[in-house]
Amino acid sequence: MTYDVIDRARHRTRRWIAVVTLAAAAATALGVAAVTALRDEPTTAAQQTDVTDAAPVTDSAPVPDAAARAVALPADLKWTPVAGISLPGSGQAGPLDTGGGAARRFSHDEAGALLAAVHITVRCAPQLGPGVFDQTLQAQVVGADAPAMRSKVGQDYDHLRANAEIPYGQPVGRLEAVLRGYQLTSYSQQAASVQLLTEARDAQGNPLLAATAVQVQWTGTDWALLAPAGGDLSTAVSRAGSPDGFHPFIPGR
Repeated sequence: MTYDVIDRARHRTRRWIAVVTLAAAAATALGVAAVTALRDEPTTAAQQTDVTDAAPVTDSAPVPDAAARAVALPADLKWTPVAGISLPGSGQAGPLDTGGGAARRFSHDEAGALLAAVHITVRCAPQLGPGVFDQTLQAQVVGADAPAMRSKVGQDYDHLRANAEIPYGQPVGRLEAVLRGYQLTSYSQQAASVQLLTEARDAQGNPLLAATAVQVQWTGTDWALLAPAGGDLSTAVSRAGSPDGFHPFIPGR
């Protein structure tokens, strides 16, 4: 999931993208976003769909976890575009409910936790607009830092739409990233930790990889995203040198 840096980003050399981002975002993030990746500084005013106060992505690459195993993803895995980033989904593992732009009802297993991490992270992106991120943040983000995350995403959205001169309530921009893989670093019936690998392109078209650490918790009825420290998802993003150690989203693997 892509977060660009507005006017002040001309004085920075990094962007953070969250699926996140994967998820995440999408990703991953987005994480994704909520799925995430990195980009260099913006090239034109038209491309400045950025977040003023976004923290820079750390340069430390995630160390592949030897214990991170592949998830047995369902055979019916399909990809659906969401605001410019394609996300995997399944009739078995979820999301089974995407009404109103949300993503709900994930299976209570490893595959459901992984897909929830991707979809929820991406739908917390300010680019999707409050019609999507408000309901996601209110109903599907938990933890002590959930209020701070709601505030942060709302502020980021206000910066984006003001810069783009878009009325409140409308989506702003697209998440120009590709979800490349994941690591399931821990799993239990109550919680799971995931690293989501995403790829974006810099101004010269060079690929840039980033990993976003995402945690989800089982609420008793569905998976929910655990808000990151301070409510700022960019703190969970790190630069990745290669896809080594990450598993692709392939059914049965």
